[in-house]
Amino acid sequence: MGIFEKNKSLPSNDTKGFYFGSPEAEGENINGYKLIDYFEDYLDILDNLQRGKFIFSGRKGVGKSAIAKFIKDKSDLTNDSFATILRISDFDIQKSIQHTLDEKRNEMLLFEWLILINIVKLIVKNHHSQYTMAYSKLQKFLENNSGIIDVDKFQIDEGFKKSGGEVSFGVLTHAFGGVFKKYFDVKVTKAPFFKIIDPLKDIVKLILDYPVNRELEFWLLFDDLDINYDIKNDYDNQKIIELLRLAKYYNNNIFLNNKAKILVFIRDDIRGNLISKFPDSAKIFASYEIVINWYNHYASSLDENNNPLKKLVNKRIEINFKNHNIKFSNDPWNSLFKNDNVLKSSFKSVLDFTFYRPRDVITFLSVLSNEKYPFPISSINLKRILEKYININLAEIKSELSLHFNEREKDIIFRLLFPFIIENQGLKYDLILMKISELNFDMEPNKVVDILLSYSLIVYQNRNGDLYFNYREDTELERMDKDDLSLTLPKCIYHHYRRIN
Repeated sequence: MGIFEKNKSLPSNDTKGFYFGSPEAEGENINGYKLIDYFEDYLDILDNLQRGKFIFSGRKGVGKSAIAKFIKDKSDLTNDSFATILRISDFDIQKSIQHTLDEKRNEMLLFEWLILINIVKLIVKNHHSQYTMAYSKLQKFLENNSGIIDVDKFQIDEGFKKSGGEVSFGVLTHAFGGVFKKYFDVKVTKAPFFKIIDPLKDIVKLILDYPVNRELEFWLLFDDLDINYDIKNDYDNQKIIELLRLAKYYNNNIFLNNKAKILVFIRDDIRGNLISKFPDSAKIFASYEIVINWYNHYASSLDENNNPLKKLVNKRIEINFKNHNIKFSNDPWNSLFKNDNVLKSSFKSVLDFTFYRPRDVITFLSVLSNEKYPFPISSINLKRILEKYININLAEIKSELSLHFNEREKDIIFRLLFPFIIENQGLKYDLILMKISELNFDMEPNKVVDILLSYSLIVYQNRNGDLYFNYREDTELERMDKDDLSLTLPKCIYHHYRRIN
């Protein structure tokens, strides 16, 4: 018996040793806990894939990467589904292209090459077709060009640079001679990779439409587009819009009669930036976007247990109770936390400190795993847990703001601006603008406020004390008179500076 197995078997009446999952999807599969054991489609969004949608958008922390990882992990467990997760930060398009192409065609061609090569790799994984001529030829094609096709893995050797990225395709002419005759002289067996794109595209469509492949799923999942992304960099913006255009083309044309699919997972703040820059982007998002929003006022008001986040949390609590042979009620949350507040449930009290995202509640629960809290957890301990969660979550908030603000500006926001708002309750919009103008930001004061409002790091408040958050889909904020509203901070920011009563 290993040391981890021994520790796992020890009895416990506290939360030390519980595991509620990782705030990062990549960290879910550890110590025997797998994402597929936790994941459920509580928002019923995966059905949208059957209606032609392919863009998952949402705020950082809403679970985009978890969806991508779930699809990948689920595919790995079946014989009729094949998936790969691609991160455009894993390869340097500019480094690859500068030796081969003019810059105007850079992104489109490299992304198309990346799409085609990875679809071919997934096709070769399908052992149902291993006895066909196409299978063996594609496999040999990948082997013969391993140093060139893997531009997504930095495998760009000197030969690639000197040859202009020439690809040997002779092995494919035996099975697909008719295709190559449309593009090359019969004696040509090598060409720069970008000249192979059109014939390879025809071949991929032919193969995917074979009866042996038509009912199989092939998933290309583009995730983590925000890594190394600079919102002010034209190249970074061009790169992402080209990916979306290509995904639209392939899903609507090459993959039309089969079950191959490109999915793109993108932050909503990057989405908003693209819409302001490219005339076709608004139409692309309007037609193909699946918005991930966990806030549902009506479901929660009728029955708290219908809240998607409550379902997510209860699933994870239930797994821990079962793993530790602990009895629990029909509502696992109430077995873990006391409801001492007659005006508001303990779950709703916790949600008031979040942005209604899975990452928030998982981060909150992770505090329990690191210390010994006897359960059911009292309101006093709940406050202690919330205070620790707030400090942990602050780093995540600052990371999210890095898209718009540099380190100096983030320091100004948290060290000067937020304390100013706390000390001057009931502030109007114009007064905050005046304060920001004194703080030496690199952008206009109204832009600073708009960004903070969009992230709900500053929120509107009416005279009754009701708060209006940007992520809530049922607010009437746009129709309200802003002159009757003041600006304040959400609890997850306010109580970083003031203790919870």
